[in-house]
Amino acid sequence: MPHVTRCPHCRKTIRIPESAAGRHVRCPSCKNELTVGKNLSLEAVVPLAPTSAKPTPISLAADTRVSSESPAHSALAVPRQCPACKATLLPGSVACLDCGYLIRAEASAATDSAPTTCANPACGAANASTDRVCQRCGSPLPAVPGTILHGRYRIERQLAFGGFGAVYKAIDIKEGDRPVAVKDMICADPQEFTIRLNFFRREAEILRSLQSSPIVPRMYDFIQQGQAAHLVMELIQGQDLLKIMESNDNQPFPIDQVVEWGQSICDVLAQMHRQSPPLVHRDLKPDNIMFLDDHSAIKLIDFGTARDMGRTRRTRMAAKTRVYTEGYAPPEQIVGKPEPRSDLFALAGTLYHLATGKTPEGFYTARELEKQLASDVSGPETIPESGRWFFELIKINLAEDANERYFSAREFKADLERRQVTKQVSCPECQTVNTVREPYCFKCAAPLTDPSPPCTHCGKLNRMGSRCCIYCGNRLR
Repeated sequence: MPHVTRCPHCRKTIRIPESAAGRHVRCPSCKNELTVGKNLSLEAVVPLAPTSAKPTPISLAADTRVSSESPAHSALAVPRQCPACKATLLPGSVACLDCGYLIRAEASAATDSAPTTCANPACGAANASTDRVCQRCGSPLPAVPGTILHGRYRIERQLAFGGFGAVYKAIDIKEGDRPVAVKDMICADPQEFTIRLNFFRREAEILRSLQSSPIVPRMYDFIQQGQAAHLVMELIQGQDLLKIMESNDNQPFPIDQVVEWGQSICDVLAQMHRQSPPLVHRDLKPDNIMFLDDHSAIKLIDFGTARDMGRTRRTRMAAKTRVYTEGYAPPEQIVGKPEPRSDLFALAGTLYHLATGKTPEGFYTARELEKQLASDVSGPETIPESGRWFFELIKINLAEDANERYFSAREFKADLERRQVTKQVSCPECQTVNTVREPYCFKCAAPLTDPSPPCTHCGKLNRMGSRCCIYCGNRLR
């Protein structure tokens, strides 16, 4: 790979092949002869003293991107001290060997005194404060505090950083210095940006549709400009529940408090699942639940992974992008076919984690709970009588088969409110008592559950809980 540096005579950029190490070369612009050190990245290129007998210099190609520099522009000197880490720079350096900061001949330490460090843990290079993507690895760079976005939002500090961009605390200077959270999405690749923008815009639309829920952050603005987009939301002053538990040595929360939080989350899920087509969150976990600093309520965050199930039979059955967190995702979501009951599985895993301090292990946790609930032997793992209903509810909704879970968030919330597990229901037609979640009354065949999605073979509606289509016999998922 050629090494890019500057001629110490004319300051034009030249490319040095690796094979030129330790040899004489000639600058293609000023024709002066130079000597290349054995280590291209560590030794400077210095003028060659004239001798009576010397080998024929190698002709190098100048970098065409900067060969048209004006004399005044090329005369600017490279700073002798790195603006980022203050390390001494070798003559002709194009990057700091200590921190990776890319040296620009047109920039001085005075004009570039606040470099931005790449947040990619595998990189960590320092970049100019004006850069939006890392010049070394291409990762998005955090905005500098004090930056004014779109003439309205002043960046205060960075709150979080991820693969798509960052989340900042900012001030809306046009709304009386209202504090807001700005979710930043930047991407250097135009094609990749278009793909990411669709996810970003969908998150904004989902937040707008859930504004009536008190535990969903308010959505104020969505702005897309060039290769950047910003989602402006309510600033949540608090900490996520996972960090709170970890800071307290994984001590669980009281079950009564967990039950109350579960009811609030059920309201949001019910609202999402009622939409046409239904919306599935796909990443419900303690990390995405914020507990407010005033201890008054929780806020459900990060709807970036939520998506609809599709309007046509083909899109509903097609495999979706595999987005999940291990331990909280059911088997159907892991293979790319989530549905509303997948969120109930994640909710059960989340409530289990909050009430026990233990990370769930998917449906294996349900099997462990089943053993504990069936055991009559007392011990440290014995579930107290007052909490048996809660862990039985968790066990049901962590079932491997979606048909064995609750069918709706509304049903989930109802049992949380009653603090019991409903096991029987009466048929509305003949009043016969049936086992809960049976699709049809065993006596009069009246439907007992909500309609399920159309059969993929005949297109006719069945009832939730049906294993096979009652019209064509096709196996239902």
